[in-house]
Amino acid sequence: MDPKWHIAFCNVTYTEYAGVTYKDYYGSPSVMLESQLKAKEFAERRFGVGRFISPRVDSPGCTLASFLGMPVIVPDADEIAYVDSARPVLSDVADADRVRFGNPKTDGLMARRWETYQYYTARGHKVGFGGYGGGIVTLACEISNNAVLAGFGENPDGTKRLLDKLVGVEQELAAFDAALRGQMASGFGYTGDDFSGLLSPAMYREFAVPCYQKLHAGQKSRFMHSELLRAEHLRIARDEVGITIFHGAGCKNLTLKEMRDVMGERFWTQLTPQEMLAMSPAQIDERIREFAQCGCSYVQLYPGRGTPARNMDAAIAAVQRECRGGPS
Repeated sequence: MDPKWHIAFCNVTYTEYAGVTYKDYYGSPSVMLESQLKAKEFAERRFGVGRFISPRVDSPGCTLASFLGMPVIVPDADEIAYVDSARPVLSDVADADRVRFGNPKTDGLMARRWETYQYYTARGHKVGFGGYGGGIVTLACEISNNAVLAGFGENPDGTKRLLDKLVGVEQELAAFDAALRGQMASGFGYTGDDFSGLLSPAMYREFAVPCYQKLHAGQKSRFMHSELLRAEHLRIARDEVGITIFHGAGCKNLTLKEMRDVMGERFWTQLTPQEMLAMSPAQIDERIREFAQCGCSYVQLYPGRGTPARNMDAAIAAVQRECRGGPS
């Protein structure tokens, strides 16, 4: 197996490389675009990897919860906005009918996403609208301040109704996105649902799997990221959801061998922001060699804020040497 390698640049590196705060970055479409272009230029000039950065519509992770009515706190400090968990949309899954699909052009932080989309496309950048990612259980936890976790045991029917409502929200956003692109819904499916690993395998099969099956109906490619899964969850996702690729980044409950045993070569590994910050260049080299030899199809670098340049240099040199499939 000759794994490929990839670098995941995102808001943390865009803002650092461009020298702007999160508040400024998310507060202005022009600042966002300029920051991404500056980051691309810096990444190419300093590390030779600018090709991994392209203009994209970005928004804080709380945007979808905000769209559904969750209040958001925007810190004065250089931190990313987050939901105000003290004021949940619902505190009991019996209130699932409070979840309604609004207007992506006007509601919550999704309105800023719409503004950004318009800005980018007006300047000739072909971008998608996005704003959704298949994180059904995670979203349910966000808008209920985790009350849904009690609902799994105390009111399973109400919980299923809530989750089904959230599936509908994701589907409508996907249809909105596809209409903007002037095409049918994509054949590529993505699920990023970290909190689903909090469920037992039996509950995962009962509650999470039906959601993913609905989201991915008709999609041939099914890519999953979920950091808290264990091997039994992953087997269920493979067999019953039909995931085609598992993004095994930050999966503390799964070993490389378990991912290989369940998925064959169809999984990614990742050097996390914490590892890229704290490891020495020698440790980074050793870790990437381990990844490249574990049977995965991709080794990903995920630099965070404050990643030392020497560590970035070491990581890039290691994947160039160890990942014979090349950059992708």
